[in-house]
This record gives sequence, structure tokens and C-alpha cells, in this order.
Amino acid sequence: MLLLVVYASLYPFEGWQWPAGLDWRTAWQLPWPRWRDRADEWLNVLGYVPVGFLMTLALMRRGWSVFIALLVGIIAAAVLSYCMEIMQTLLPRRVPSLRDWVGNTTGAAMGSVLALLMHFMGWLQRMRRWRDRWFTRDSAGALVLLLLWPAALLAPSTLPFGLGQCWDEIQGLVLTLMRHLPLQHLGWSLELVAPAANPRGLPSAPAQMLAIALGALAPVALCSAALAPGLRRAVPMVVVAVVAFAGMTLSTALNFGPPHAWSWLTPTAVLACLLVLPLAVPFLLLSRRWCAVLGLLVLAVAVALGAQMPSGAYHELNLQSWEQGRFIRFHGLSLWVAWLWPYMTMVWLMMHLTERHPTLPTIR
Repeated sequence: MLLLVVYASLYPFEGWQWPAGLDWRTAWQLPWPRWRDRADEWLNVLGYVPVGFLMTLALMRRGWSVFIALLVGIIAAAVLSYCMEIMQTLLPRRVPSLRDWVGNTTGAAMGSVLALLMHFMGWLQRMRRWRDRWFTRDSAGALVLLLLWPAALLAPSTLPFGLGQCWDEIQGLVLTLMRHLPLQHLGWSLELVAPAANPRGLPSAPAQMLAIALGALAPVALCSAALAPGLRRAVPMVVVAVVAFAGMTLSTALNFGPPHAWSWLTPTAVLACLLVLPLAVPFLLLSRRWCAVLGLLVLAVAVALGAQMPSGAYHELNLQSWEQGRFIRFHGLSLWVAWLWPYMTMVWLMMHLTERHPTLPTIR
């Protein structure tokens, strides 16, 4: 979480310089801006709520007194926010603000108080017992990936649920690096040609439908690999379905406007969602190890099919705007999650296959 805060606060990490005319004796003072942006103020508050919550929760788990953990959590978050605002002074594209620091500290205090209330009301203990009852102790990575999946859906994609399509960006990065290497001094001559804007042909409707269905099936496979077989898996599957519809609808609304929020539900997408139902049935009955094997297959085929889908002009425009920080000032953070989520999930599934799985308790 701290890395996310640093990323969101200091992006784009370029142009570091001491501002001209700034005295170091007054550089530690944050200015109060004259302009107000209500949306930005709320985002500053809400963005630090999980910071205060997780800091206070971590200290309480280490055996600290609840009130000491509350105080330290708020102070630590306030110091972190102050350091980020001061460092923004050295970035020409960022503006330090005392209003932002006040909003961040307020959000951290709200998160710390929320952790304290949940502790006194016994909700944290119930959540821990619920997790131990349903998931294995080695499923923490799967839970984190499942929580990241809705954020990945918000980024623009060529197809609904089409994550992991970052090969054009990787190829462009490799070409850029190769141009800066002193290959000519070594006697090598390489003619680097950038990839065409859209070299792929129009895929068939069945291929699109299968790519959408496998993309929606990926979190089902991940969740099943962390649960014992049985009908209990139907509960998180229903939750995944609800989150999938909500995530895609919100993503379409962010990219094309609220009036077009449901435009992603094309006839092909509807058939793909219906196809997920029979494909998810085996995951109710198979063992965790077999679910992990099938999950790897699902992700590999989904990424391969998604790479064959052409990207339209609207997708290119949305992608450019997200890379420049359109999404709630996180400067493409959700886009990075969308690019990396399938591969991080594959890594977890492969590690899961090499571990010995303890016997899960049965639910009575």
C-alpha cells in the first residue's frame, strides 16, 4: 500500500530539480492553494483511508495497545503524506498543497478509527475466522489478486475482461532501448522497424466470445484453487459474477460516459457470459491442484486470444488518456494492474502447484 501511495504521489518521476528562487528555509512550508477541486479533495481523503486502516491494523496485530496503534497509525500516515507533498516541490508537474496534506491526514484518521471500531465490535476477529474457515493459510496471495481484479477491469481493453495485453508496449520499450545501445561501435547494424498500428486481421465471433468467456473465468479458477471442492465455491463465483458486471459497467462509463455504461454488453459478450456458466461447473468439483492446472490453461489461452484482437481508434485514445493519468490521479496504476494481473496470477498458480496443501476444515 505504501508503494502505491508513493507511486501516485510522485509520478511521473522525472524532471527532478530545485525550483528557481525557492529558499531552502521556507521550502518545508506547504502553501494553501487558492483554487478548490471538490473531486480532488475527496480523492485525497479516500485515498488515505486504507493507509490509516492498514497501519493501525498491522500495529494491533503486533500486540500494540489499540489506542497507541491508533495514534501511531495517524501520525505515520501524516508524516508520509507530508514527505510526499514536500518531494512534489522537486517535480515540475506536481503541485504541493497544504490542503492535500489535510485531506490525506483526515482520511488516514478515518481509516484508523474504522480499524479501532472494527476491533472493538469483533468484526476483525470474525473476518479472520471466516477466512480461516473458507480459505487455506497459503491463500493470501490469491485473495490479494482477487481484490486487484476489479481495479484491473477499470482500465480500457480491446475486449471485455481482456487483461494482460501489454506486448505492444513491451515491444516498443525494447525498440527504444535497442536504439540507445552502442551497437554500431561493435560492428552490428540493426534495422529496427516499429510494429504496424494494427497488423492483425479481424478475428471471428467465436474467437472473441471464447476470449471474453475465458477472461471472466480466470478469477473463478483462481478462487477455486484456494478453496476446497464443493458447493461452497458457488458463493464466491456469484460474487465474482456481480463484481465482473459492475466493473465492466463502471469501466465503460469512465471511458465513454455514463449514457454508454452498458454498451459493452454486445451480443457476443452476452453469449460469452452465458458460456461461462457451463465452463465454471468443473471448478465446483475438481481438487485445488486441478483447478490450478486448468486456471493456468484458461489464462494462457485468454491472453493468447486477446493478443489477436485488433484495437480500434477509441481504444487507442482511451489508452493514451489513461497512461497520462486520467484515472483518479493514479496515473495509469490501474492500467499496470490490468497488464500484469494474468501473469501474476499464473505465478501464484504455479507456486501453488509446487506446495503441499494442508487439509481444509469441513463446514458443518
